[in-house]
Amino acid sequence: MRIVVDTNVLISAAFWTGKPKELLNRVRQRRLTFLTSEVLLDELREVLVREDKPFKLSAEEAARVVAAMRDIAEIVQPHSRVTICQDDQDNRVLECAMDGSAECIISGDLHLLGLKSFQGIQIMTVSDFLSHSGPRS
Repeated sequence: MRIVVDTNVLISAAFWTGKPKELLNRVRQRRLTFLTSEVLLDELREVLVREDKPFKLSAEEAARVVAAMRDIAEIVQPHSRVTICQDDQDNRVLECAMDGSAECIISGDLHLLGLKSFQGIQIMTVSDFLSHSGPRS
C-alpha cells in the first residue's frame, strides 16, 4: 500500500514508541510504501530545529533524521496544485498523495482528518490505519 505520512506522525515515530513507531517499522520492513516530497522533508527539517518545539535539534541532527526518512521513502515530485486547505502545508501533503498515487494519508492534523478523503485517497489517524491494515508481524 502506498501511503503519505504527515510530518506530525513522522516526528512521533522518530522520538517516541507507540503506534507511529509501529507504522514506521512497517515501512522499514517494506510492508508499506512511504511517499514524501522534498517540500515535506523540508517541513520536517524546519520543525525539528524550531526553538518553540520540544525537539530543538541542531541542523546536523535534523539532517540525519531527514536522511533516515529519505532512505526509506519514495520521493514524489508533485506537479499538481491543491488549494483546498487553509494551511498551505496541508495542501502540500494532498499534492504528494495525489501525484504519488497514494491510497492513504496518515495524519494527526485535524484539518486533514476532517476531509476524511481527497480524490479517492483515504485520510486517517495512525490508530485507524493500523486497525484496518491487519496484524503486526
